Amino acid sequence: MNKTVDEKLSKSGRRAFLAPIRWIIVTGLVFFLTSGEINNIRVWIYIGIYAIGGLIVGVILINKSPGLLNSRGKMQEGTKQFDKYVILTYFVFAIVITPFVAGIDRRFNLVEVLPFFWLYIGIVLYIFSTIFSIWPMLHNPFFESTVRIQEEKNQNVINSGPYKIVRHPGYLGMLLGSISLPLALGSVLAFIPLFIMIVLIFIRTYYEDKILQKELAGYSEYCKEVKYRLIPFLW
Repeated sequence: MNKTVDEKLSKSGRRAFLAPIRWIIVTGLVFFLTSGEINNIRVWIYIGIYAIGGLIVGVILINKSPGLLNSRGKMQEGTKQFDKYVILTYFVFAIVITPFVAGIDRRFNLVEVLPFFWLYIGIVLYIFSTIFSIWPMLHNPFFESTVRIQEEKNQNVINSGPYKIVRHPGYLGMLLGSISLPLALGSVLAFIPLFIMIVLIFIRTYYEDKILQKELAGYSEYCKEVKYRLIPFLW
């Protein structure tokens, strides 16, 4: 994706650039306030790595495609109604409910904390999550944050890069990032809201795929070339 000379970062683009930082700050605050463990080193490590990853993605997009950041920073006209509820519910679970459950778990020692080793697994998953976030964005100029058909941009099917592997690589990144969170927080109980998050990702993937098959020219043919929606060799 090449940057055009007239693309500049707008207010919505700056909002999108800073969004991961705001998300991880809220997540950390909810966990620290509910757990009382302000000195929890594993959580601080994850917060730092998450923030760095988010900034790296943002800097790359500022240099490669600021227009995409601008689009991702606001709810666009034509966004499908179901997606507004799905994405809102997902983020409530991701940045509020999951750290809240983990914090309560830690405060009252409800379940034995996961060994520190699982933090490293969570970090690896987050790194792959970051890769599967930025990689699709560099190939897909229509990679907005909500589901809609971008007729004003003459949206077309993208079949390069990660789109040769699965049809929705961005959601694969979201899935990996979601799994990394309870591992980083060290809470077994946090896997309960994680299950809801995973279900929401699958629902969003399924319905977006159906919409694209129905409304985007050439997408049905693309589905015959790339058989898997989200997870290679599985679904």
